[in-house]
Amino acid sequence: MGESLAIKIINIVFYVLFAVSVLLGIIFFAVNKNEEPLIVGGYILTIVSVGSILLFGVVNMFKSKSSIITSLGIIGAFVVLIGISYAFASSVIPLDAAGELVDEALTASGSRWSGASLYLLYILLAVSFISLIFTEIRGAFK
Repeated sequence: MGESLAIKIINIVFYVLFAVSVLLGIIFFAVNKNEEPLIVGGYILTIVSVGSILLFGVVNMFKSKSSIITSLGIIGAFVVLIGISYAFASSVIPLDAAGELVDEALTASGSRWSGASLYLLYILLAVSFISLIFTEIRGAFK
C-alpha cells in the first residue's frame, strides 16, 4: 500500500468518524436527550478507531524486515513485562474490615490479574519517568 494511499484512507476514516460524532451530538442535543444512542455510538466509534489503528499498525509493520524485527522485539518486551508483573502479583482475595469478601464475584485468578495490571502500570510509569529524566539530562549536555 503506497504511503499516499494510506494517508488518504486514514483521512477518510478520520472524517467519517468526525461526521458520526457530530451527528450523534446533534441527535443527543436536538432530539430526545436520551444518552443510550450516544453511548452505543461511542462504543462504535471506539471499535472503529481501535480497529483502524491496529489495521494500519499491522500493515506498516510488514513494510520492511527491520520494522518487523523491531515490532516483534517490542511485543516480546511487553510480554516479558506482563510475565514479571504476573509473577509479582498475589492471588489473595481482599477482605473488608469485618473479614468478609469485598466482592463475591472476585476470584483468585481475577485478583491476581488485577494485581498484575497494577504492577505493570507501576513498571511502565517508572520506565517512562526514567526515560523522561534521561532525555532531559542528555538534552542539557548537548
